[in-house]
Parts: sequence; structure tokens; C-alpha cells
Amino acid sequence: MVRVLVANDLYGRSSAAGVAVHLAEGLAARGHEVAFLATTQERGKELTEARHGVDLRVVLTPRYNLRWRAWRSLDNPPGVAAMARMTEDWKPDVVHVHNLHIHLSYACLAAARARGAKTVLHVHDIMPVCHQKMFCHLDERWSPGDPVVYEAGLKCALCVRGRWNPLRNRTIHRVLHRDVDRLVAVSDGMGAALRQSDLGDPVTIPNGLPMDVGGVDAAVVEDFRREHGLLGRKVIFYGGRLDRLKGGLELVRALERVRRHVPEAVLLTVGDALPGFRQEMEALADRLGVRSALIHAGWQTGDRLAAAYHAADVVTSPSLCFESFGLVNLEAMRAGRPVVSSPWGGPSDVVEDGVTGYLVNPLQVDVLADRLTRILADESHAAALGRAGRARAEALFSTDVMLDAAEAVYAGLFPTGITGMHKAGGVLSAAPPGKLGTRPPERSR
Repeated sequence: MVRVLVANDLYGRSSAAGVAVHLAEGLAARGHEVAFLATTQERGKELTEARHGVDLRVVLTPRYNLRWRAWRSLDNPPGVAAMARMTEDWKPDVVHVHNLHIHLSYACLAAARARGAKTVLHVHDIMPVCHQKMFCHLDERWSPGDPVVYEAGLKCALCVRGRWNPLRNRTIHRVLHRDVDRLVAVSDGMGAALRQSDLGDPVTIPNGLPMDVGGVDAAVVEDFRREHGLLGRKVIFYGGRLDRLKGGLELVRALERVRRHVPEAVLLTVGDALPGFRQEMEALADRLGVRSALIHAGWQTGDRLAAAYHAADVVTSPSLCFESFGLVNLEAMRAGRPVVSSPWGGPSDVVEDGVTGYLVNPLQVDVLADRLTRILADESHAAALGRAGRARAEALFSTDVMLDAAEAVYAGLFPTGITGMHKAGGVLSAAPPGKLGTRPPERSR
């Protein structure tokens, strides 16, 4: 058994926060002592309670103008103080930090180590490398399998302008080499970006989902289809934040091409949109004559979200920016749905091109439309891709795979092993350096 403090900037509905909570609760279910530290910026939203076997602490850290995030993310005193208090009071063996680049800040890692804890930084986002979302590598000529350089530099000053902090990346480099005992990436694509920037040699722990949930009653799916006008139509599903960097405009252009061959095709979007972007998508759809084929279902959770996945014929995530993992792709595969995804970053780990779906440069709109059309026009092909996706999800991206890999990382921090670990034999020995054996195999080309 090990005492683990899991930490994340927020305790909410973002992908990283959800994975962190899922990991903490899974570790607690395996018999470890687990606490969770997060922040809130709303007075009265602080929490101190036990939740699903986890000692949850949500502490107040004041808001600041996110224009200054490139500076405050390096050392945000309220976030550092919260980590210092928590590690002093709770005395964890391991502090497993997920997202920290807004409120907890990189300096919280030194605060944890100063109080005797081993530190694990679990990178869910390209933010250690890039001030924003790493879209400067875009090239319409690029195809899946071509090499990609995920590297920041002086070009960042031209991108972020007044928010540029020339010391930011150098400081992050120093912190990661000095204050992190083990660096973890959520995908091999994320790991490659970290290595290219000399930020360390991370192991890969892919995000995991419980495979015994995510299903939904057929009647609920039918009700969802009826409510949103999906009956008798072929549904392209997009889930997540709608904005330009997520490929929303490219998807509308692809939809117009798809409907030339599959006239009953519609685009169902689920999630929030940046201010004004839905209107921008609708204006483009009007010009292309496909406005009636855009259906927005808003934010969905629980059975309603599961119903949206099961109402889909294909799920797509055509991001133009770097995706560290692409959890929507895994959720689709768990639901047995084929995926058409951008390949930049983590999606290349999750989606097996031609087997569970397709990887496509979304700037190549004709190719994006062709892959969507192939799936919508051939039900047997779509079903085969969906079955392969479900099998891949079960084999490589289950909760147990994620938990096993996390326990191996913790064991590797203690040369003599940790007595009582949740493994046969009672003691989990140290893992060898490098990969943990949880990464997906190389894709066939």
C-alpha cells in the first residue's frame, strides 16, 4: 500500500480532471490511501470531505487575469501554499500531479519534494512546451506517418505577443529536471513532444476508462434520436469544445462534400462553443447550403452523453492543434463506434488507421470527407471498425491498464519495493526505466 496525493488544478469536468479523479478513486479501490488536492476560484466552493474512498480537498486560490498565465503558472503562491499545507498535513509517499499550469503552478512540485514526497508529473497537455495549443506545425501537405516536429522557440513570441515570457520554457525545463522524480505522458505523441524539447524521458500511461460502463438502453438512444431529429439520418458526431483550432470549419466543409454522396448525413455537435463560433459555423453552413444538417445538442453528461455516442454512425475529432490524447476517440471506441481523427499527438496512439477508423490531416478536407463517406455509406465496414475499436479499447485503454501502470511508476520510485501493493505476491518491485509496456503497439501502415 502507498499513500498517494493526486493533485490537479481543478476538480471538474475537463478531461484531465476527470482522468485524475478516476485514477484516484481506482487507486483507493485497490486499497491504497489516497487524497486529492484541487483548487477553486469561487469563495464558498471549498471542500473537505471523503468521496469514493478519497480524502478530497478543494482549496481557494484567488483568480488572476489569465493574460499573465505564462508567469503565474511558474509560481503561483496560493497554489504552492496549498500544496505545502496538504503535504505537511497528509504526509504522502507520492504526490502525483496532473494539470498544474494555471493555479497550482510548477513551483508546487518543489514544495512537495521539500516535505519528503516523491513527485510524479503526469502531462495531459502541450502547455509545458507551448504557450498555447501548438498549432504552428500545421501543413496541408502533411499526411499520417510523416515525421512531425513539436518544438517551441522564438516563434512563440510572434504567436502570443504581449503574453510572451522569454524565461518560461527555460524555467519549466529546470523544474522538470530538478523537482520531478518521474515524468509521465498520456500518449507516445505527448512523450515525443516532451523529448524533442529536452523536458525529460517520460513513460507513457494512457488514459483509461471503465469498460463495463458507457452502454445505454436502446429506448434512451431512440428517444435521443427523436428529440434531435436524427431518425432516418446518418449521424456524424463531434463531441467537445467547438472552436477553430478543433477543426469546426473544416468539418462543415467536409459535411457539404459528404452530403453529395450521403444526402441524409448530418453533423451532431455536443459540448460548449467559444463565444460566436457556433454562429461562424452556421454562417459557413448557410453559404454551403447545409445549414439544416447542423444539429447542436449542447452539453450532455451521463446517459444522455452515452446516448449521443450510440446515436452516431461515426465519431470525428478533426483538431488542428496538438491533442495530447483525444479522450473522445476512446469514448467512441468504447461505444463501438468508428473514428475519423486528426493524427497530431495522442490520437495516433489511440486510433489504428484503417482498423478502428481513420487518421486524417483535417486541412485535407477532401480526404476528411472521403473517410467519413466511406463509413456512412457502408454499414458492414462501419460495424467492423467499431468492433475493432471496442476490442482495442478493452485491451489497451481500460481502467486496469492505467492503474497497473501507475502502480508500476510508484514502485519504481522506491528501490526496495512497496509492501502491500495491489499485486499478487504482496510486493510490487521496481519497474525498469523507459516504457511500461502499456503503450499501444506500432500501427500498421
